[in-house]
Amino acid sequence: MRILRSLAVVLCVALVSLSATQTFAADKPKPVKPQTRQTQVIRAEVYKKMDAAQKAFEAKDYNGALSTLDSIKAGYEKLNDYEKASLWNMYGATYYTKGDMRAAINAYINVLQQKDLPEGLKNAGLQTLGQLYFIIEEYDKAIAVVKKWMSVMTSPSPDSYVLLAQANYQKKNYAETERNLIEALTIAKTQGITPKENWLALLRAVYYEKKQYVKSAKVLEILVSLYPENGSYWQQLAGMNGLLEKQQEQMNILHGAYRAGLLKSEGDYLNLARLYMVYEIPYPAVRLLAKGMTAKIIKVNAETLQLYAQALVMAKEYDRQIPVLKKLSEMTGESKHFVYLAQAYFQLDKWPEAADALRSALKAKNVNKPAEIQVQLGNALYNAGKLEQAREVFEAAAKNPSTAESAKNWVKFVTTEIDRKKALAK
Repeated sequence: MRILRSLAVVLCVALVSLSATQTFAADKPKPVKPQTRQTQVIRAEVYKKMDAAQKAFEAKDYNGALSTLDSIKAGYEKLNDYEKASLWNMYGATYYTKGDMRAAINAYINVLQQKDLPEGLKNAGLQTLGQLYFIIEEYDKAIAVVKKWMSVMTSPSPDSYVLLAQANYQKKNYAETERNLIEALTIAKTQGITPKENWLALLRAVYYEKKQYVKSAKVLEILVSLYPENGSYWQQLAGMNGLLEKQQEQMNILHGAYRAGLLKSEGDYLNLARLYMVYEIPYPAVRLLAKGMTAKIIKVNAETLQLYAQALVMAKEYDRQIPVLKKLSEMTGESKHFVYLAQAYFQLDKWPEAADALRSALKAKNVNKPAEIQVQLGNALYNAGKLEQAREVFEAAAKNPSTAESAKNWVKFVTTEIDRKKALAK
């Protein structure tokens, strides 16, 4: 035979991400269906109707459940206190499930007004009422009810302090929120309970709001150790270390998250690649960027191709750099990207290809310091054995004040080489 159970509501605090604004909201309470049988208290004729109401509730026929409860309420004066409390308790569960929070609140107020209320029903009623006030954002009432609930409990639970903390957080009472959460964590420790994610997430948010970033990072370290499967904690911890200018720690954390398969976004991939390069370990950056582009996590655009090319240069992967820079220069049409391509060819002693890239650079968009590009072109032509062409280019560069001295020296040197070769030919 089923027994009439009190409504129990579990309130959860929403998890946070490291951003400029932090918000929290209660997860919707999940009502536990009221008990339907306690024959020594609830009379048979009342039980029969309550049982029918509960069956309608379980079938999600909430209007049917309310209609049956209304029929019980019609004889309200004849009900004993426990029957009245049980009736209002079931009303509360049904109204909550229908989304009518005000009606649910009124129902639980009526539960608590009954005389000789069993402790279990009283405690559950106060807890639920406090949570419902929280949901409708009446935080002062929520705090008052939760405090009353805690006062009648022999030993307040960690959850009661967390509910109090959440309401105080919404009121921006961060110092009080911190005290509530520390109390919850202390009780949990004495009882051997692992701190819940939402408790620690809220504490992290409090420290962030108070600009106590070192403490916020410490809480994130605990979250990472207890809940390593949640990639957002790794990201937040990395970001916090970046905020604290601990870039090497930031890199190590992101590296660990990447190895664990927890990095999913383009931003995370690019941040980690840049950190590898800052600390002059380009090979992981090359692998990461290649993998990200292949998996389409990283978009192929001018910014990402340039970063990839830079990583390849640092890794001295000059051959692999060429196709990347070709694609980059074709994509943008920018003079500087053709210059980068020419410099890659220089590393491979591919002088004709370097000369072609530099000619393209002089014709491309946004040419910057063309005389310097001419000097590089002259160098490429000289090394390619095109001495007459090289001299013409150096002579053009010599007309620019910024490169006149070096270009004139090159003109003299190349002219000497041309004369020497002519002499040898005779």
